[in-house]
Amino acid sequence: MLSSPALANICYRFLLAQLHMDSLKGQITVGHIELALENLPRGIKGLYNTYDQAMIRIDGQVDGFKTLAKQILVWITHAKRALSTSELQHAIAVQIGKPVLDTKFLPEIEFLGSACAGLVTIDENSDIVRLVHYTTREYFEKRIDTLFPHAHTEITKTCITYLSFDSFKDGFCEQGKDLDNRLKPHVFYEYAAKHWGDHA
Repeated sequence: MLSSPALANICYRFLLAQLHMDSLKGQITVGHIELALENLPRGIKGLYNTYDQAMIRIDGQVDGFKTLAKQILVWITHAKRALSTSELQHAIAVQIGKPVLDTKFLPEIEFLGSACAGLVTIDENSDIVRLVHYTTREYFEKRIDTLFPHAHTEITKTCITYLSFDSFKDGFCEQGKDLDNRLKPHVFYEYAAKHWGDHA
């Protein structure tokens, strides 16, 4: 049986290998691939450099995917608890100031992971969207104010908009089943209600 440090080291190496493979996808010739392989960073500094390269790849995507990736990263790095795929979809689909959730703005689940250049994964058992490794969280914690300076403001506006949807203007529900029926299509309500003030 492997010890915890040995297992962590193995996970780290596989993560680094996966991120390096993702970075090689953008190379267009054998020469470019060989040059990139020669210059692969190593160690924790190398891992942070690899995360920097992933952020550069995100910035190099077409506008829609770049915006989606940054929204996902804002939510994952700033949320007060882990979010499910459906909660994250709803949070991203909110149009500030609109009275309803327009489902045409719900991003496809497969885009939640693929838009983020390997930095995000979806846990198949729990349906939680999370960063791929604890070092990824450490990386973002060190750069959070630079990368996402207005994140809490954006999250607060999203939560308040969600809580202000027309479907919640009917007042309180007199029976539990009425509440369940109201909340069922509004999976982000619980997070918005509990945590909007934490971001304000």
